[in-house]
Amino acid sequence: MEILYTIQLVISWIIIIAVVLPFVKSDYWVFKILEYPRYQKFILCAILFVGLLLTNDYTDNFSVITLALLGLCMLYLTYKIWPYTPLSKKEMQYLKNGDISNQLKLFTANVFQENKAYDKLISQVKKENPDIILLVETDKNWEKAMDIFIKDYPHCLKEPKDNTYGMLFYSRFPIVDGRFEFLVDKEVPSLLVKLQLPSGQHVRLWGLHPKPPVPQEDIRSTAKDKELMKVALKVKDEKLPAIVLGDLNDVAWSHVTKLFRKTSGLLDPRRGRGFYSTFSANHWYMRFPLDYVFCSSDFGLVDMKRLKYNGSDHFPMFMHLQFHAEMENKQEEPESDTEEKAEAEEIATQIV
Repeated sequence: MEILYTIQLVISWIIIIAVVLPFVKSDYWVFKILEYPRYQKFILCAILFVGLLLTNDYTDNFSVITLALLGLCMLYLTYKIWPYTPLSKKEMQYLKNGDISNQLKLFTANVFQENKAYDKLISQVKKENPDIILLVETDKNWEKAMDIFIKDYPHCLKEPKDNTYGMLFYSRFPIVDGRFEFLVDKEVPSLLVKLQLPSGQHVRLWGLHPKPPVPQEDIRSTAKDKELMKVALKVKDEKLPAIVLGDLNDVAWSHVTKLFRKTSGLLDPRRGRGFYSTFSANHWYMRFPLDYVFCSSDFGLVDMKRLKYNGSDHFPMFMHLQFHAEMENKQEEPESDTEEKAEAEEIATQIV
């Protein structure tokens, strides 16, 4: 029992340190990546807390302090993940008034470049019948395999790459104007398009896939954070209804994603509904919400779902939205304060 108790204490302090480290304001990957598994850390803290509660004799001050710190960690982690549970208030309202001329269905997926199960993704798209398709991590092989979509989705933009940052975009709706931009890195494209809905309404859309803060890609999150903040500031000044979608390589509860929301003023349909974790599709115990569809407050939500495994290490996301100008008066936009605005501008202009 004494050995088991010691092991509990050691693991408890490892978890406590893992909870505390993200407080350090550094863009080095070690500090950033520990923001991701906050749900998993909560589960571990709860298990260790109960274990120590049952085995603690309360005569050892060190173990009492450990127990107290685990309790504080649980409270903090609850605070961070609570907005993304069904128990929290929904940030985006449902809207089902049947005006199909102002509706758009979006399918976004990180296909995993080495994945060759093209038919699985094609079957998913045909089943969900989206109006918009955004695929990232697409090379020339994926471009060729996805040519099957061109008949039904004649409006498309393509930037295939063999560096895992390729991007393919297909639309049933006319593209008024569109292009790929390279906001931070000449090898990492982002998409900017203006679409016309059947009603005639124009919508601005950004498609993103910044580099993740992991050693094999980028040891710092500087490039990712800069791209997100540059887009957030552009969205804030946008007069048209706006949508940002793609694999953002950041979790919903991170400081940067929170700053992105408040700077851009975009709504996150996940808030109040669930995590909808999309990565990793291969490991149920280590999944995070990395793939998003954010939208301006003049959209209502018709439907949202995480789709099934299709051979990639990411699950696809499907979002059905409806534009309705009056929704802007019914939904509260997140807002940034003076300090947060200054931070967003600083991140957007930092040297990578």
